[in-house]
Amino acid sequence: MQHRKWTLSFLAVFTVVSLIVSMLSFAVVSAQDKTLITLGSWDDENGNQRHLAVIADFEAQFPNIDVEIQPNPGGDWHSRILTLIASGELPDVYMVDSSYIPLYVESGGLTNLRPFVEGDTGFDPAEVFYQSVYENGFYQGDPYVLAKDYSTVAIYANKALLDAAGIEMPQEGWTYDDLLDVAMQLTVDANGNNAASPDFDPTNVVQWGMDHRGDWWRGFQSVVYSFGSHTISDDGTTLDGYFNSEGTIQALEWMRDAVHVYHVAPTSNYISSLPGGVMPEFLDGKIAMVFGMGPWFLGMLEEQPGFEYAILPMPTGPGGHHGAVCWAGFGLAPNSENPEEAWLLLKALGTDIGQRQYGEHALSSMPVIMESKQDHPFWGTFLDEVEYLDALDDLKNPYYLQCVGTPAGSEITAVLFGEEGADVDVAALVNERMPEYQACMEQQ
Repeated sequence: MQHRKWTLSFLAVFTVVSLIVSMLSFAVVSAQDKTLITLGSWDDENGNQRHLAVIADFEAQFPNIDVEIQPNPGGDWHSRILTLIASGELPDVYMVDSSYIPLYVESGGLTNLRPFVEGDTGFDPAEVFYQSVYENGFYQGDPYVLAKDYSTVAIYANKALLDAAGIEMPQEGWTYDDLLDVAMQLTVDANGNNAASPDFDPTNVVQWGMDHRGDWWRGFQSVVYSFGSHTISDDGTTLDGYFNSEGTIQALEWMRDAVHVYHVAPTSNYISSLPGGVMPEFLDGKIAMVFGMGPWFLGMLEEQPGFEYAILPMPTGPGGHHGAVCWAGFGLAPNSENPEEAWLLLKALGTDIGQRQYGEHALSSMPVIMESKQDHPFWGTFLDEVEYLDALDDLKNPYYLQCVGTPAGSEITAVLFGEEGADVDVAALVNERMPEYQACMEQQ
């Protein structure tokens, strides 16, 4: 009897031990069967929390894939990426600013996504994305990056000031002449005279009709495009005839005159001296319209419950209504050892799984995600601007940002719209600076 009890006890213990060993073995095998994909992120902690939410949904759908975020350890993300490209140590999937797509491609840091998009695990972009947003991830006709989120630009207007001046809310199709007329009515001196009055004192302005984006060249590109020009040839080799074209010169002259002839906008010096930027001035009624700004200040507006605002469309210029986008996305590293699994993550980030998260706080590349924002008093106009987006000049040459965009902002727009800009010949300044920008692109 004792022997039988001992035998039964032994069998029970043996069974439990065997079960534990089997479970541990299964866990080890399962862990070994999983594929690890790394995601390079420049975001802060809040941004990475959104990535983690996306990753959780992705891993639930693909339990054989583990995703690990590689955060930015500090310093310049762009320089870090170039270093990782050179060493062949890029994360499988990583965040990309649109301006750097050409340089990363030419440096061997991005995989052409066309075979994946058109493959068995791909999709029809025309059925998924706003085409203009999708194509801002292209270089030389091929997709390399899928959008995470993006920003169009529009005009923030102080509705109470427009109503007080008897100005009807501008609608799609209004022109740059209309904008100037509205800005003149909204620019007021200390004596209560607006800029359309012969008694207006431009040296004593207490309320500006509008502002501008100063040395931010991307912010000015929407004006250039709408004046019928781009600043570089389509093949990305030539500035002459584009950067100094009639349309580009007229766009620069329009804004220069808004500052120095009509006195409806403050100088770049004034704007750059504001410790909190232009939005506090806007909320205080000192700037009636904030020109060409992205959808980054909804939270600030919501903190002012009594403040009435309107988001106005960008004006139509001599060349039509065109816009430049601020765009960030995800690319696939050529050095990835698991490109198929990395593509599944990239696709998830750029389509439904990711866009449900990223689209809560920004604009999504997917119309279906944006349906609830289409009629929103803040988001609606920014979404309407998607229809008018041009491909960025930055996407035509790997060194456009470094050689043209950055110096043009500090050496041309900041100067023309600055305190000394009234006496500067626009065409002469552009033609003086352009050869240096061209040489810079050619010497890289």
